[in-house]
Amino acid sequence: MQRFIRKGLVFALLVLLLAIALDAMLSFGLLKTDCYRYQTFRDILKGNMKYDVLFMGNSRGFSHFNPRIIDSICHVNSYGLGLGGYPINAQIAEYHCYKKHNATPKLIVQQVDFITVKIMQDIRHQHDSDRFFPMVYDRTMRKELRDLGYGFMELFCPLYRYNGYQSVIKDGLLEFIGVRHNVERPAYKGFSPEKGTWDGKYAAAMDSITVVFDKGAVMLFENYLAECKKDGVYVLLVNSPVYAPTTKKVKNMDEVNHYFENVAQRFGFKYLNYTENYDLCNSTANFCVSVHLNPKATDRFTTDFAHDLDSIGVLF
Repeated sequence: MQRFIRKGLVFALLVLLLAIALDAMLSFGLLKTDCYRYQTFRDILKGNMKYDVLFMGNSRGFSHFNPRIIDSICHVNSYGLGLGGYPINAQIAEYHCYKKHNATPKLIVQQVDFITVKIMQDIRHQHDSDRFFPMVYDRTMRKELRDLGYGFMELFCPLYRYNGYQSVIKDGLLEFIGVRHNVERPAYKGFSPEKGTWDGKYAAAMDSITVVFDKGAVMLFENYLAECKKDGVYVLLVNSPVYAPTTKKVKNMDEVNHYFENVAQRFGFKYLNYTENYDLCNSTANFCVSVHLNPKATDRFTTDFAHDLDSIGVLF
């Protein structure tokens, strides 16, 4: 009986070691890909990033600010940390990981909208949620992931978080063993513009909404602004272009804008709003969908923004 138990324990140990090894292969394989979902975290973990300017936010923070143009006009070195599909708590978690491994920036351009005043309690099985899978190996991000819905099984049970993600498993494994290099919408310094012609289905189907300010999100956002101010980081709040008829569907947009203006002033920062009185917002020729500029319009907006940034006196 004891011999049987010993064999069983040895077998279980071998299975566990194999699972750990496979988990590591998948995770570090994904970080080697040229895929926008993993590139930013890969760069963060390499460390020694010394950027003057960081762009943060959701998908508009990811796709509306072209570092090539801003670096050229403003003579800075910038990088994008935008997290498409994720609200302020996930964005702050990513920034904390960045700050742990890299030099503190001088300026953060924080893209804001009504999603900024909401939080996502559980990031598991959300849009592009596999981008976080390799990050359980980083101590700082592992702590942040606990606050974003990851439990013991996701954090410490090898392969558990990969369950149901067959294509991700395949990509990570083939990348790790060098059979195939995965290239999917590669980003330049964390930036990748949206592509495609106007698709108005989402805008047409969108009902009028009233933004509800989540108290937890507001507190988290303001604590983040206070943290940046303490660290000597200037935060410029920017509401980048949205198709005008979509903006009008937000019933209390004035309240949203007033909040960002007020909170920026309170911390000694500035708020720039490009959703009003900005010509790009008026034509579908500038958008892929109502909240995403197409590449040509992105470059136009980035150029306008870079000149504004250069003129308002927040650069160093």
